[in-house]
Amino acid sequence: MRIAIPVTNGYVEGPGEALKVQIYEVEGQEYKLIEEYENPALKAMAVRGAHMLKSAIDRGVNAVIVAEMGPPGLRLLQNYKIKAYLAEGLDVKTAIEKFIKGELPELIKPTHEEHHHHHHYY
Repeated sequence: MRIAIPVTNGYVEGPGEALKVQIYEVEGQEYKLIEEYENPALKAMAVRGAHMLKSAIDRGVNAVIVAEMGPPGLRLLQNYKIKAYLAEGLDVKTAIEKFIKGELPELIKPTHEEHHHHHHYY
């Protein structure tokens, strides 16, 4: 199974905010990073999270792990029958290990409404 994770500084981030996108291949208890690329959402003007998610869908992922997600992103994933899992505040390694153990909650509704983002630039 292939999963996509938006990542900033080793931590799971929201799809619209992350600096990088990492794609992992997960087999049983094993996982490995197969691709990392700059998050296309960073150059998008609107519905940024959807750009990141679409890039992951184009790479054949079965699931995504995110820190948060708004309605457009969730709708996009549901259209493609891709599941989203919530790993707020977790580093990537912990998030994947919890995912493998079935300990991450599945995201079935958005974590926030449309567009009232607080932007943090570090």
